[in-house]
Amino acid sequence: MKAKRVLKANVTEGNADRLTEICRTAAQFFYEKGFDATSVSDIADAMKLTKAALYYYIEGKQELLFEIMNRGMDALEREVIAPAEMAADAKARLEAIIHNHARQIAAGNHAVTIISDEVSALTAAQRKKITARRRAYFDFVRVTLDELKTEGKLHDIDTTVAAFSVVGMILWVSRWYQPGGSLTPDDVSREISKIAFNALLSPTSINEERNTKK
Repeated sequence: MKAKRVLKANVTEGNADRLTEICRTAAQFFYEKGFDATSVSDIADAMKLTKAALYYYIEGKQELLFEIMNRGMDALEREVIAPAEMAADAKARLEAIIHNHARQIAAGNHAVTIISDEVSALTAAQRKKITARRRAYFDFVRVTLDELKTEGKLHDIDTTVAAFSVVGMILWVSRWYQPGGSLTPDDVSREISKIAFNALLSPTSINEERNTKK
């Protein structure tokens, strides 16, 4: 469900790249300092713009946050949901969801990370739209787990609790992962996938997968 953006009408394709830079810079500030502690001046200074020049692109800080969150949801739909929908079965779909979402977080896509952290800073109308998009993603994860449970491949667990746990584990990567260390984003996503699969899937299902890969 795509939400309507609330940005200046004069932001056209010709200067869309500049807006993307502004969103990326603001997302970094919101992630590191928090939305309330970040000023428009912080963003303008980092972009080497005057506040007046920054307001050429945005209506205000709250609207900028809404744009960033929509971009984060766009990335989830494009990089996580779309590839998962092409998977051959529910198990492959779950692996694609976990691997691609965890990689997005570990790669430093703060637009994805702050979707959960700063949603309370939005207006009620904006929050409703972002929450609806988040809910659609959560439902996609839960339906995938429901399919695995129906196939007898899941432990005897509640799929709603499992879905929240999987998404929470992925989002927590942003709290501990340090880029430039011994683990790459791909390494992290693979390890998260292994941990999740061992926690969720029945031993029989995991053994079947191992035998298939031999």
